[in-house]
This record gives sequence, structure tokens and C-alpha cells, in this order.
Amino acid sequence: MQSCYHCDSNCEDEILFNEKVFCCNGCKTVYEILSEAELSNYYEMNERPGSKVEFSSNSYEYLDLDEIKGKLLIFEEGTTSRVQFTLPQIHCSSCLWLLENLNKLHNGVLVCQVNFVSKEASILFDSSKLTLRELAELLDKIGYQPDISLEETGKKQQKVKKDRKLILRIGLVGFCFGNIMLLSFPEYLGLDESFLKFQTTFNWLNLVLSIPVLLGGAGIFLRSAIKSLAYQKINIDVPISLGIVALFGRSIFEVITNTGAGYFDSFAGLIFFLLIGRWFQQKTYAAINFERDYKSYFPISVTKLNDDKPEVLALNELKSGDQLLVRNGELIPADAVLISGDARIDYSFVSGESELVKKELGDKLYAGGRQNGGVLVLKTLSEVDNSYLTRLWNNPIFHQKKPRESFADVVSKYFTITIITISLLAAIIWYQIDPSRVAFIVTSILIVVCPCAIALAVPFTQGNVIRLFGNKAVYIRSNDVIDPTGEVTDIVFDKTGTLTNNSSHNIKWEGQILEHHDWENIASICGQSTHHLSRSIYNHLTQYTAKVIEVENFNEIAGKGIFGVIENDNWYIGKKQSENLGLQRDLTTVYVYKNDIELGYYTFQNEYRKGAENLLTTLKSEFNIHVLSGDNDAEAIRLGQFIDDDNLLFNQTPEGKLNYVKGLQDAGKKVMMIGDGLNDAGALKQADVGIAVAENIHAFSPSSDIIMDVKKISELKTYINFARYSKRVVIISYAFSILYNIAGLFFALSGQLTPLVAAILMPLSSISTVLLVTFLTQLRAKKLK
Repeated sequence: MQSCYHCDSNCEDEILFNEKVFCCNGCKTVYEILSEAELSNYYEMNERPGSKVEFSSNSYEYLDLDEIKGKLLIFEEGTTSRVQFTLPQIHCSSCLWLLENLNKLHNGVLVCQVNFVSKEASILFDSSKLTLRELAELLDKIGYQPDISLEETGKKQQKVKKDRKLILRIGLVGFCFGNIMLLSFPEYLGLDESFLKFQTTFNWLNLVLSIPVLLGGAGIFLRSAIKSLAYQKINIDVPISLGIVALFGRSIFEVITNTGAGYFDSFAGLIFFLLIGRWFQQKTYAAINFERDYKSYFPISVTKLNDDKPEVLALNELKSGDQLLVRNGELIPADAVLISGDARIDYSFVSGESELVKKELGDKLYAGGRQNGGVLVLKTLSEVDNSYLTRLWNNPIFHQKKPRESFADVVSKYFTITIITISLLAAIIWYQIDPSRVAFIVTSILIVVCPCAIALAVPFTQGNVIRLFGNKAVYIRSNDVIDPTGEVTDIVFDKTGTLTNNSSHNIKWEGQILEHHDWENIASICGQSTHHLSRSIYNHLTQYTAKVIEVENFNEIAGKGIFGVIENDNWYIGKKQSENLGLQRDLTTVYVYKNDIELGYYTFQNEYRKGAENLLTTLKSEFNIHVLSGDNDAEAIRLGQFIDDDNLLFNQTPEGKLNYVKGLQDAGKKVMMIGDGLNDAGALKQADVGIAVAENIHAFSPSSDIIMDVKKISELKTYINFARYSKRVVIISYAFSILYNIAGLFFALSGQLTPLVAAILMPLSSISTVLLVTFLTQLRAKKLK
């Protein structure tokens, strides 16, 4: 089997074009577009540059609406406009090259700048030559489908401002730090008396330069410490703030009294390194949005019927009583009544129920369901904000915040108490020896044992872990998620969509050996139905037969089966006609009858994700495993091989899942919840660690602590073990930094702490800690591959 020239996928149906093989028409089309624009170098930059291209059914008509354009455009002046799109398909240098040469595909594109980490493209374009809608369609055509949602339209500018603010702080503090170091060189080198007349001037200049460091950099840590103490807690910023106050206060005193040069260099260096640590920590998980709500799941626009004429309408303009057109695969945006069409609704993301729900004319359809089949006409019963899905998401119990004390906060509590105790003892002893040096000794202790190395150990260790996880498509919200990940005792899985694959079944035929034309007849009848089981049989059989036979008198009765006549033979496919034979409860079964004679039946089992059963076996030896499902108990026997019956719960509501997790926590358990749908949102929020699995990590998934590519779920135990190891790295780095503090205490307690000693010890402890934790995490990651 040959590989596709564009995306390197295996070609089941080879398409030859220009002496090259493609797996589908989508990949061939992209190749043609790039060739015509003389952009074929795209294929020379990387071995497998392209992503598999599916012809998109998305309509971008809504981008012609002024209201939507106003939310998306970040700049508009005359005919020049700028938009920022998230393009999840960006994955290599070829993507960057192609997108930055977008102007060669259309002269309406002026400039395209790509942020590889966040997978975002900022595009400046001429709206007189290329509309926003046409730009989105151009990107879609070459395989970069923009990810546009209601929630994202209002967040991007806010995110950019937040990032820029921290970078400006680092730049300001770094500028002051460099100049303070320069002005401190005469003090370091002990130059002759000809320089002493400038020393006082240099000291005052250092004082002036340290004020922006205090206000622009240190203020973050001081405010955090004050808030922590206000809640009668001690976080890592409390001992840091003690050191900051001691450094700055002692330095001001020495300059004003002309008794020394102060420690402004150590002060500015401390703040600079701490801000770098915070930036590194923030940068490692900035590319993924963890706080997602129902708006990410909804379309931006809907198709409204006005006098039977379709009109594209912004979703927030939808009113109760409006008539909507909902096509195959589209989402129902608000609670509505079915007016016309064959409704087969997939509620798996909302309720966890994997079976399609058949609805009759006049039935109520709830927001969040997805149509599978033909076109529907609906009449809305409420606006989007008053729908069932919105009420489900806004339920207060789904947004409970779990108090979480990190390992660093625990250490900082004891560290602070130890510092204060040593300072008091030193004050008492030195009061007996020389009362005039008590203040000098106490401030020296607070300066030298400032936990800068300890404060950097956590963000750099856990920031490195977050980066390494991210390289494997496991994205962690922040560093305070890593410790609880390594402490879990119980792992709770959602079944539908998490352990199982919704899009396919394991199908098995039990019955008579049939002639080839009988298989063709069964496939032809099933091909007339939109029911998901019929479609599964049809897709299964068309692997072996491509012939389609005309079906007469086709009829489908909801909840029973399908009927048809082929060449005077009466066929029925559906429920067993006589229910006197019991079936295994873990099997969904469809019977086949020809002229009222039972030929056999198909059995359907959920197809478990690759490695899922092996994962359950591996985890069972170390953790308590639970499965919660909104689905029925058809998989109970199969799952019972890996999980105790008491830990298997079916037909669970979203509130039931949340309460189950809370019950485990009340029993003293540390709970990890793994799910994929809105019905898991409350449990994910309640759990000590909530993991949302997703086929596409940039598409909608519930608010969570971790977003994991569903293909990585089989490696869950490896990630848990690595999270545990990161805590050991932090402990090692803490022990390492304590050795530095002991050395520093020797100078402080003996009254020998000079600005030069402080300037050497503090940066050395910080830099060595960062190098140590980086080396240890990289070494372990390499060992675990």
C-alpha cells in the first residue's frame, strides 16, 4: 500500500495525478492549488508536511454578517483589515512557510504572520479584493480549517494583553538589573580611592533604578503574600516577600545613612529570575484553552427560515418561535419542536447515551443534540441562553472550586517558620554579644535564605514537565495540577467516547452461510435507512460488495425495524420477531428475516479504543478503577472482566457522576476523572484531577485540568508516574538549595555577609537549581521515551 504524497497516510483508494499518488481528492486538490501557485517547495521542506484533507461541509456565510465580522476583526481601517484565526492543523515548518506565503495564493492577502506555539495566524488583508468569508474558505480549501467559536471571539485580545504585560515587566526589570550590576562593579572589584568619590552617586542611582523593580516586578509577589496572609495561609510568596522587604529595606538604610552600597543588585536579580520563572510556567500551557463552556460547542450562526426562504443569522439573534433549518451533522442550538423531517438525534455529548434517539413530528428536541440524517425544520421554544444545555452548564454544582494546597505551599509554610525561628534565635544571641549588630544580623539572615532557589524549583521543574507532556499531546492547565496527578488513588472513567469509539462497532454475523446476492440484498436495504445500526451494517457489507440493488416498498418503523422487497422476496431487518429467546445483555442484536424465515443476526459491541482494555488491566493493580456511563448496561459483562461490579454504574446523569466523585473524596480518596462530554463537566470540575479527552484538542471539550489527545489514553500510567517523579525532582532541588542556604547562613550568623557574597550566592543558587531540575526531568523523559 503506497503513501499519500501530501499527507503520508496509507492510500486505500489510490488516486493518481501528475505521476503522484494521493489518498483522497482533498489531498489531490491541495496539491493542484499549490502547484498552480508555484508553491511546490512546500513538499520539499519536511518529509510529511500535509495533514489529511477532508472536504469540509462548513459554510462560512456567517462571516458576511457585520456583527460577526466586528467580533473577529482586530483591526479595520478603510479596505485594510486584520483577523487572527486559530488553525489547529499547523504542525511543522512547511505549514509556516505555506501560510506566510498565502499572498501567492490570493493577492488580497497582504501579510500572514504565524504563531507556531498557539497555532494562530494573524492575517492582514485587503477587504476590497478578499472578504473575510473568502479568506476562511481559502484556508479551508488548502487544509487549514479555521477554528471559530462564540467563546473564542472575545478572548484573543484579552490573552494578548496579558502576555504582553508580563513581557514588559521582565523587560523593565531586566533593564534595571543590568544597569544596577554595571554601577556595582566598583564595589565588587574594590577599586582604589580615586573611584570612591563616585560611589555615593552610584549608590543613589541604584536606589532610583530599584524603584521600578519594586513597583513593576516585586509588587506581584508582595500582593500575593498579603492576600495569602489575609486568608490565614502561607504560600511560597510569603518567604519570598520577607526576603524582598529585607533586601530593599536594608539597602535603602545603607544608602541613606551612607554606611554601605546596599544589595540592590541581588534584589533586582531575584525579581528578574522569579519573573522569568513565571513567564516560563505561563508559556508552557498558553496554547490551549482549558476554560471552555457550551459556547465553544455551539455554531456562530444558524439558518433561519423567513417565508420558507433560508437566511443566515447570528446565533445570539435567535428568538423563541423562529423556524430553523438543521442539516445532517449540524447542532440543535436551542430547545425546539420538530415540524418536519426524519429526526435521529445524537445526544451522546450531552447525556452520554450512545444510541441515536428517533423523534416524531411534534416532539421536543433539546439543545446540544446533533442531527444524523436528512434536513429538519424546527420551531424554537426558547432562546439559546434559556435552553436545556445552557441550564445544564450553568448549574452551580458544575462550577464548584476544589481547594488545593500545593507541595510548594506546604514547604513554604515550614520554611517561613524556620527562617523566623533562626532570626529570633540569632537576635537573642547577638543581643548578648553586640546589641548594635542585631538588626544587621537579622536582615542578613532574611536576605541570604530568601527562597529564590526554592521558588524557581517548582515553576522550572513543573514547567518543563508541562512542556514535555505537551510534546506528546497531553496539555496541563498549570503547575498545581501535577502534584495531585501523582497522588491519585481512584480513577473514574466515562465510557461513551472515552473508553469506546462512538464512530464504529465490532460487528459479527451469527447464522446461516448466505449466498453473495443475499449479502447484496441486505446491504441494499440497510443503505436505505438512516438508523446508525443499519448504516453500520451497510458500511460493513460494502467492504465486500459494491453492487446496489433496487428496493421496492421500503418502510422503516421506529423502534422495530426496516422492511423491503427485492426480486419478490420480503426482507425484514430489526428486532427479533419472537422474544422467547433471551439474549446476552452485553450485546446489541439485529435480526435478519427473508420471507419470515430467520437467517441469523448481527451482534454489535462498542469498539474500545486501542489499548483501552490493556490500560484497565494495568491500572487495576495500582488504582481503584470506576466506570460511570450515561449509557445502558450493555457493556457490563465485558467491563466486569476488569472492574468490580460495585464500581460499574450505568444510566448516570451529569449530577449523578458529580455526586459519585464527591462521595469518593468524602471517603478520603484522591480522584482522577476522565471524560469527554458535557455530561462529564461537573465530575471533571469536582475531581482532584479532571482530564478531558478529545479527538481534536483544539475543538470543544469540557473545562478541565488536563486536555489529552484520546490516542494517548493508553499511556495514562506513564504520565502519572512521570508526574510522581517530578515531585521527587522538586524535593531533590529543595535539598540542593538548602545546602546553599546553610552556606549563606554561615556568613549571615557570623556577621560577614557583604554585597559581594550576596551577589555571588543568590544568582548561583538560582541558576544551579534551574540547571539541576532541567537535567533531571530531561533525563527521566528520555528514559521513558
